Amino acid sequence: MTQEGTGAALWIIRHGKPDVPTNAGRITREEFNHYLAEYDQAGLSEQEAARLRLCYQDYPKPDLVLASDLPRAFETAKLFAKGATIITDPILREVPIQVPANPSWFLHQRWPGELWWTYLRLAWFRGLQPESPAISRARADQAMALIEAHRREPQQLAVVSHSGFLLILINQMHRQHRIAGRILPSIDFGRPTGYRWLR
Repeated sequence: MTQEGTGAALWIIRHGKPDVPTNAGRITREEFNHYLAEYDQAGLSEQEAARLRLCYQDYPKPDLVLASDLPRAFETAKLFAKGATIITDPILREVPIQVPANPSWFLHQRWPGELWWTYLRLAWFRGLQPESPAISRARADQAMALIEAHRREPQQLAVVSHSGFLLILINQMHRQHRIAGRILPSIDFGRPTGYRWLR
């Protein structure tokens, strides 16, 4: 366990690495969207589950874990929970993304996966995704209400979600002076980041 987790009452965790093949080479918009759909349905491999089990053995058993209901997050939550109660809620899902179908030249070419990811990030900031930044932030407010509804003192509470959504959530919790800790949580697969309550 890292020093940043000392005295933590809230653990923020990105799900473990999902068991889905990595796209190799240049792919089309349709192929990348198919990959995104597979990613959302994938759980953890046996090797990833074993890695996380080993990683979590030195962390305290939480009193409660709140998790996204997508397989990769729920399976990660079960490993971190060590038998504790888990509550799943779709409000903790990742920001939904998809490469749209339109007549632009760019979207009808084959590109490396990383370029498609970059396009999706830019499209989200411009409000061109199924969920705009304003909607994502509103959903983060709902997630904060969910966390507060289950917060107890003293208690070890964990939240297992997805990198994009966690970055928004923690940013808003910091802006509202609810927590102390790292400005951004770790987005390494399965790595917990510890926070303390300020109020």
